[in-house]
Amino acid sequence: MARSDRKQREFEQREQDILDAALTLFSTPEWETVTIDQIARAADIGKGTVYKHFSGKDELLMRLMLRFYQGLLLRLKREFRDSVDVLKQFRLIFELAFRYHLEHREYRYIVEYCNRIDFKERADESWRDSFMQLDRAFGDWGDPLFLTAMEQGRIQKRPIEQIRTGLHACFEGTINMLWAGRDWCTHGDEEEIIQSSIAFMMSGLIGRV
Repeated sequence: MARSDRKQREFEQREQDILDAALTLFSTPEWETVTIDQIARAADIGKGTVYKHFSGKDELLMRLMLRFYQGLLLRLKREFRDSVDVLKQFRLIFELAFRYHLEHREYRYIVEYCNRIDFKERADESWRDSFMQLDRAFGDWGDPLFLTAMEQGRIQKRPIEQIRTGLHACFEGTINMLWAGRDWCTHGDEEEIIQSSIAFMMSGLIGRV
């Protein structure tokens, strides 16, 4: 049993090493030209070993995207404060999420690629299931806060999915501006973008439709 456990830990560690190597290579503007050979060399393993863990580049990219969002959920759970006013809680969540994206720019090409329609259309069903499971985890954590705010009369009562859709659209647009960088964004510096977006999202959350 001990030997089996050790082999499993070694397998899992090797998988993380591959993902780490892939992230380093995928974090540059030349990420689309990266090959499995290059990833294997960066991880100091054989090419065949990469394929023992992943079917190819698309699965590596998908797994990295999942790791990114799993890290975001962990950050929110760790730094969230439920002792403050419910509207202040929303502001804190928005700001934590925006700053998490800025702190992890190395994922920007990966996340944007995995959000492409053509990638989603050819994605393996199991990858979609993993993503939907993670999406449900975000909902299980965040939806009670919407219910609390509605019960307190702090925000308008409406379907939670409607709220999530609006906030998600606003959030994605903000991330695109933040990740584009100042050379391509004319909407102010990063801090201005963050604070303006939070103010707009809070207005939509509180306001009447």
